[in-house]
Amino acid sequence: MRKTFALVSGVAALAAITAVTAPTFAGTPTGPRFGAPVLLTTDKYAGGYEPGILVDRYNNAVVTAHKQNHTLVASPDSRSATKLRNQSWIWYSADHKNFSDMPGITPLQEQNHEFGDEGDVARDETGHIYFVDTNVTDNSFSRWVATGSGKLKLETTRPVGPFGEAVDDRPWIAAHGNGVVMYIGNQGDKVTYPAGDTGDGDAYGPGRYTVYMSTNHGDTFDPLGITLKDSGWCRPAADHRAGSKLLYVLCTNDGGANDVNQNAGDKGFEKGLLYAYVSADNGVTWQRHTMGSYKAADPWSTYPSVTVAKDGTVYALYNDNDFTGTCDAATAQTFGCDDLIKSSHLWLYTSKTNGRTWTKKEVTPAKGLMRYTWVDVAPNGTVGIAYYYRPNTGSDWYLYAATAAPGKKFVAAKVSTKTVAAKDFSSPFGDFFQCAFGPDSKLNVVWTSLNDDLLFSGLNSDIYYARQS
Repeated sequence: MRKTFALVSGVAALAAITAVTAPTFAGTPTGPRFGAPVLLTTDKYAGGYEPGILVDRYNNAVVTAHKQNHTLVASPDSRSATKLRNQSWIWYSADHKNFSDMPGITPLQEQNHEFGDEGDVARDETGHIYFVDTNVTDNSFSRWVATGSGKLKLETTRPVGPFGEAVDDRPWIAAHGNGVVMYIGNQGDKVTYPAGDTGDGDAYGPGRYTVYMSTNHGDTFDPLGITLKDSGWCRPAADHRAGSKLLYVLCTNDGGANDVNQNAGDKGFEKGLLYAYVSADNGVTWQRHTMGSYKAADPWSTYPSVTVAKDGTVYALYNDNDFTGTCDAATAQTFGCDDLIKSSHLWLYTSKTNGRTWTKKEVTPAKGLMRYTWVDVAPNGTVGIAYYYRPNTGSDWYLYAATAAPGKKFVAAKVSTKTVAAKDFSSPFGDFFQCAFGPDSKLNVVWTSLNDDLLFSGLNSDIYYARQS
């Protein structure tokens, strides 16, 4: 499974350290302000990365994260009844300050011991919260129901889906309505899972990601699924309007490469396309629409993020980097390619036609280098983005967030004064982090920050949470 590890560069940066200040625009207000960060990985040496978040209708925050690699199989967990966990981290909080492990059916929190590598959470309109957690060959599945602030109950959990593909890397889940749940699984290439390559039209396989649907709150899923043709790195979303059957999966195409003997950026596979796969019937049938293009040779290409507003407007965010020269994947992960990547560009895509057509607008708050971005939209229509940022290779990495009313300029601010990675790191740790609005239209952000618990920075990392003031 792909992991972009942030390793110390072999060449010291020559530029002087430049203080990172919040990008601002003349005559505009300051960006969003956040409360004090909350440390979620409270067991020293047992860190995490790649955090995801949802905030439900009762304003409960639910956060999941990958356990750090050295504690992957078994991790100490002081919040757990058994003081041990095998499942990915998953916490909840009603007050956004004090986080607990998700409850079990019994006080022993039995789901904590279903081994998991990396997970994702989603919610529907009946108060249900869904969690999938890959064990590499399949996924465990858990479902809670929320009935009020801090009132969550585990209804079911099982160690396998089951899902048809041999490998389940980076699971994603989306849900809406009364128990309609969409799981999409990444085989890791576009060749070795042919079972889901069924159907006519441009939307149907081969591809990296396969869609598996459930209409009974996840009690059962279609075990074979529908593979999305030419899909690369993907992210799903559901339309939460009453009665809607619209589901979305937004993907890169890996430059058209098959990821077995062809890789994005290889000669002949430099054409990056962004696709919107759309279902108007809760995943029964799919259509594919081309959103735009990106630089497939960018060694830091990552997931597009996607969200749906209360009026049905679909927003997507993609981080595209100016790239010159040659930098293969091994070089990117070992030494970084900052000398070849001149600047990052955040592109906001908007669709008011249920994903058929898209407009594109650059919303980069400040020139510099950005890694891993996320977007969400608030009930009041405010669009929020978050991203790791530094202005140049001589500066440390920080976390920023920005908000804007539809059609207005994004105004950014630093979420925390703590660095997420030092200047010698070509990137912060992991492949993504997330932000999410709650029902009060406040932005909530979870992120990864390197620490030096184990000898030196880079061997362990913490998960933090912050909420907009």
